[in-house]
Amino acid sequence: MGTFKQQWAGIGLGILALFIALGGPAAATDAADKVSRVVITGKQIKDGSIGTKDLSAKARASLRGQTGPQGPAGPQGVQGPPGPIAGVAAGGDLTGTYPSPQLAPGSVGIPEEAVIPAVRITGSATTVENDTITTVNWGTGQQYETVGTMYDPAEGTKLVAPVAGLYLAHASLGWNGNATGVRTVAIATNGSNSNPACFDRRAAASATLATFVNATCVVKLNQGEFVTATVTQTSGGPLAFSGFESMSLTWLGSLS
Repeated sequence: MGTFKQQWAGIGLGILALFIALGGPAAATDAADKVSRVVITGKQIKDGSIGTKDLSAKARASLRGQTGPQGPAGPQGVQGPPGPIAGVAAGGDLTGTYPSPQLAPGSVGIPEEAVIPAVRITGSATTVENDTITTVNWGTGQQYETVGTMYDPAEGTKLVAPVAGLYLAHASLGWNGNATGVRTVAIATNGSNSNPACFDRRAAASATLATFVNATCVVKLNQGEFVTATVTQTSGGPLAFSGFESMSLTWLGSLS
């Protein structure tokens, strides 16, 4: 386009110079005016010689068509790598921040537990000597045990807490008929017979019927701690159970 302008300017100057030579200044002025009013037609413009930069802003705007409808969405791109998670706040049943959130207070209850830790055992072949503190051995008398570590028949005396928390401990002992002396039962924690968690005694024994003594209390146990049933009797000789004795340990919940 620049070359075209230069050529046209050269032609105009040549014509102007010729009129000056032939007719003087007046003729030159008239000739210049005619040259400036000459219209350049499309046939006189070389193909490809005019670019967008040669057009005015108004001309370029007039060439812009209307916006067409939106085209279809392109294919889904490849999933990028996950962003950093450190420091992001946890939600739902969690509290704290990643990468080490904790369970929120109160978020775990009985529905979230796979099982409630509980065990019950019945029957014992223990014979209790007169006026002797005796830990009851229950043998293989499990009625149920929801967690396999709560009772070991080979050991026979301990009901073990598989998780820390509060537990309901219960022991019921039935003695054979004998009207002499007293009968006692206690629930001891971790073998502490001198300081039991709970205790009961029966002074009026029956000569012919079984005499029952029961002890029930809530105990706080850490994981791995245990309870046992300890008994005494003062009938004057060895005395066996009636066959209706039992003991149980049931988890109630955590302390925090």
